[in-house]
Amino acid sequence: MSAPTAMLAELRTSTVALLRGVDAERWTDDEVRAPSLLPGWTRGHVLAHLARNADGISRTLSGALRGERVPRYPGGPAGRTADIEAGSTRGFVELAADVRESADRLDRLFAAIAAADGWDLSTEDRPAHEYVVGRWREVEIHRIDLGGAYTADQWPAEFVDYLLPEAVNRLAARDSVPLRIEVAAGRSVTEDLVDRTWTVGNGDPVRVIGPDWGLLAWLVGRPTAAAGTLNQTPDIPNLL
Repeated sequence: MSAPTAMLAELRTSTVALLRGVDAERWTDDEVRAPSLLPGWTRGHVLAHLARNADGISRTLSGALRGERVPRYPGGPAGRTADIEAGSTRGFVELAADVRESADRLDRLFAAIAAADGWDLSTEDRPAHEYVVGRWREVEIHRIDLGGAYTADQWPAEFVDYLLPEAVNRLAARDSVPLRIEVAAGRSVTEDLVDRTWTVGNGDPVRVIGPDWGLLAWLVGRPTAAAGTLNQTPDIPNLL
């Protein structure tokens, strides 16, 4: 099994869990308009973003199969923002259906890419295979942003195992305060990352220690999702 195909299996598992989880929440329309964990966004914004992200990837992958470079968001960043704002005001039933249907459309496009052995096809800004892990990040991270029953400590071990080292590498490439990042055994969801240590930046490092999923939540800009699990959460550059 190729690396993109294996990653696609992980994405499909996370997507099924997302859709079941959203359906199980059964939020009222007022609850959909309540704040999410993302400043300035309601749950409706997050759900609309998940749907439009799926459609944007479907759009560019469909173009790649035709040999065309098609942008994910024809209206650019402003069009993307307008679509999310417009979708965010809908009720729960409509938003949940939008998330589900857009995810199904995207899954069919990924299946077509795999069948055509097209993982290296060019899109507007990256090869097709990079959208698999990109979408996986969107599904798992934004699912906790919804502020429902799903929390960061429930992230799949495979997700944390993949993304935590990558997040540290991204941080190391940025202008950051010196940090010593340590994975503690208690409450961690992976086995391979326990006791791993990374040092980034120059100078006397600030020590940040905690479970793997808590460190990842902090590194991807969700320190509140790691509340009480890390010894401290110093400010760091936005890695997403």
